Amino acid sequence: MQMDHDMSAHGLSLASLSSTNSQALAELKQFSAPFHDVDAAVHAGYGLLTLPPATAPDGCISSMSEGGMGYHYTKGTNIADDSIALLDPEFLVYAPKNGPRKDGEARTRLAAFEYFLPFTPKWPAPSDVSFKRAPTLHDFSTTQGLPDIAFAPTARFGGWMLHIWLWEDNKDGMFANWNTGVPLCDNSTF
Repeated sequence: MQMDHDMSAHGLSLASLSSTNSQALAELKQFSAPFHDVDAAVHAGYGLLTLPPATAPDGCISSMSEGGMGYHYTKGTNIADDSIALLDPEFLVYAPKNGPRKDGEARTRLAAFEYFLPFTPKWPAPSDVSFKRAPTLHDFSTTQGLPDIAFAPTARFGGWMLHIWLWEDNKDGMFANWNTGVPLCDNSTF
């Protein structure tokens, strides 16, 4: 797997990251290694998010104009709070593989992590009169070792999102939210 990402707003290459950044990403890699097997994630308490029409009927998330993401697995215990923790991502993201389904289910591979903050009084939506700025990774103690990247608002899910494409190459960068290299979902309305 090639990990040389182009530079853009969220497109930092691994080579451009400091040793502190690399240490945080190494911890995330070690934490997530067992979850390459989606059954291990399910056994650890993660379940597939299905929320049509925001997701495809099978739970896949993509955008015709921005790219793919894939299937988001969550424990559901940290989605509604005002904080994030590096080693407790709100979602493990499994990208669909090109190719036929097996027993009716898409074949997937662990690709990324999504950190999500709902729109709340602490982190209001950009349209809220109390909005001052988007949350960034440096607002949280466990992600201060990463670049200070802002979360993006998502009206589709009612909150702020940030992805780390640690296991999947993303030509737009490892911190971009969408990945044009990930196949789009079947039967998505987006």
